[in-house]
Amino acid sequence: MRKIGKKVAMTAVAFSLLLTVPTGVSAKTNTVESYPVSSGVTYSHYTHSGTNHINHLSVNLNDPHTQLSVGLPSPLAKREATTTLANRDSKDGHRVVGAVNASFFDMKSGLPMYLISQGNEIINGGVISSSPDYYVSKPIAFGVMRDGRAEIDEFNFDVRINANGNDYKMTGLNRERQAGETIVFTPQHISKTTGSNEFGIEIVVDTKSPITSTYYGQQLKGNVVKVRGYGSKEKVEIPSTGFVISAHGEKALERLKGINVGDAVSLSITIDDKWKDSSFMLASGPMLLKDGKPHITMNTNNWRAKAMTARTAVAISKDKKKVDLVTVDSKKGYSNGMTLTQFANYLASQGYDRAINFDGGGSTTMGLRKYGSNTVVLGNRTTDSSQRKVSAIIEAISTAPLGDPAHISVSRGQVGDMLVGASVPLTVNYVLDSSYNPLKVDTSLISVTSENGKVTGSGASFKAVAAGTDRVTIHYGGAKQSFPITVVEAPAKLTIQPPTTSIKPNASVTFKANATDAQGKPIIYSPEQLKWSVTGNIGTITQSGTFKASSVLGKGSINVTLGNKTTSLPIELSDGTPAFTDIPADHAYYNEIRFLKDLGYIKGDIDGKFNPGQTLSREHAAVILSRVFNLDTSVNSGQKFSDVPKSHRYYNEINAIASANLVGGKGDGTFDPTGQLTRAQMAAILVKAYDLKGESAKKFKDVPSDHWAYKQVHILANHGITTGNEKGNFEPNKPVNRAQFSAFLYRSINNK
Repeated sequence: MRKIGKKVAMTAVAFSLLLTVPTGVSAKTNTVESYPVSSGVTYSHYTHSGTNHINHLSVNLNDPHTQLSVGLPSPLAKREATTTLANRDSKDGHRVVGAVNASFFDMKSGLPMYLISQGNEIINGGVISSSPDYYVSKPIAFGVMRDGRAEIDEFNFDVRINANGNDYKMTGLNRERQAGETIVFTPQHISKTTGSNEFGIEIVVDTKSPITSTYYGQQLKGNVVKVRGYGSKEKVEIPSTGFVISAHGEKALERLKGINVGDAVSLSITIDDKWKDSSFMLASGPMLLKDGKPHITMNTNNWRAKAMTARTAVAISKDKKKVDLVTVDSKKGYSNGMTLTQFANYLASQGYDRAINFDGGGSTTMGLRKYGSNTVVLGNRTTDSSQRKVSAIIEAISTAPLGDPAHISVSRGQVGDMLVGASVPLTVNYVLDSSYNPLKVDTSLISVTSENGKVTGSGASFKAVAAGTDRVTIHYGGAKQSFPITVVEAPAKLTIQPPTTSIKPNASVTFKANATDAQGKPIIYSPEQLKWSVTGNIGTITQSGTFKASSVLGKGSINVTLGNKTTSLPIELSDGTPAFTDIPADHAYYNEIRFLKDLGYIKGDIDGKFNPGQTLSREHAAVILSRVFNLDTSVNSGQKFSDVPKSHRYYNEINAIASANLVGGKGDGTFDPTGQLTRAQMAAILVKAYDLKGESAKKFKDVPSDHWAYKQVHILANHGITTGNEKGNFEPNKPVNRAQFSAFLYRSINNK
């Protein structure tokens, strides 16, 4: 939108200042995206010089289903947003697929400022400025001519009357009268009255016939029926069968003072023959290109031309069959905008023959049809937060009828390697015919095929059935889309999140599986394919991964299996408090010792210490086992071992475990209560106490087959209660300390 200075008739002598700007070196232009929106219209988004975002709608007038037109608000003074006008004009068989803002407009009245016509009908009379400091100071228009080719060129619009044998050239048609002007008002004016002030005269002419249109080539004859004199404030009504001549200024009043009531007056409206019968024409300016070179018809040193702002233009090829509607954005942090010289240079670098500037700044707007919809939406980033309402737009139109499916866009619910058995849903984004018209989609008609049979399709989904590589194709009539697929039997990497290893008793933690390919990208699987389990008496886990810890301290693991791969996360149930003063929460056997203490199986010394490194005597092992198996130690039975008299402090405990057949004495009838418990003896006690069976296939190097505890040691190993040391030795004759015995006992108790 613009305000202009002093206005003169469109046939005024062209101003002398016509600037031709050297092209210079073209800055680098990169394509952001480009795609056809109809059979004859392509949208492209470029960056230029790294600082500007430019949008093009390239219109091919050679395409039989492609047209250009003008979109106008109704009434003409009621401005509308570019996309609003475009969508209003869009219908079946006449789809507006793109549009840009066009005419400058008067901010006060809302009317277009320059000449607009459709066919030969004049929609807006228009003005030009007398100063080259304004955008439109030469009569130049863009339009589509009667031969279907586009044009950007000068025009000669002539409105004149003849009265009493004299010709008088008018300065405008159906617009507000300015100082020193003579304007003709016909019934097609937006108001029923002229609205002219009292500082002029008004001559009313009646033709006696209804005037239903104002057009190029029009000839009207009538007689004067009224003259409103100078100084009168009477509102002058425009007759439906006539016209009004409104004059202001000394020269105009002098010329017309001899016209009186009853005089015959004729009106003629003409345009150059080349513009006659054009589909439409829209005056604007300045011209930016001529003969492929920058050619700016305004003063480029003026602030309007030098401003870095958003711009709109239309450019045409030399054969006049290719038309580009172009916008350059101006948005802080996004696009800098251009001066008119920069804009002209850019358009010249793109190879256009002619170009003309349209209204820019906050009015610059491009709308376009996106795939899958007939709605024209905003395509550029406007300077303001919303679209500015404008007085006219140029529309790119497709008249192509609906055809058969030719293009389809499908999105997968997930993208990546698939696990055998996994399914992926498909979403149809759109189906288009060959002219890119959107078609209604019947999902029951979708079919899925694969090259190698690794997947099967059913409606809007497909499922992996065998490991390997494949290519899946989605079909909808003649439209299809394909993509490669890799199916695997297991993820390359399977981890459990969160990787916490310490959990408080009775706590709940939800674990998630993270399954990835070799590059660390997630693989596709169905949730029900995950299998969760728990090892050790530490709690339970649901198949959704929610773990509920038991109330008793202990160690175990959370396990998850996906395909043929299983991973485990070690878990310790710990409340963080010391088991004994010398067994802090970070002790290697904290959970085992805490577990046994909480159950009352072990007790510390009077100083609160456990002394984990002390070797364990056989009598202390007997006491602990009597507690573990809850044996009755109150019974004073007969003496079973010669070295354990009734006066022995652990007489009842040793007799109880012997009676329970948990532990036996030595061959000589002794128990050796104070003797150190060796690892071999411990193995024998635990195997007997827990009735363990089955030997490990892997043998310890330091436990030969003739060792007395050979079998018991390897039974213990078979159940995972012992693993030996890093050298593969068990060290059967080495004494067991209190911490080690606690660990072995804990594992035996929790053995499954």
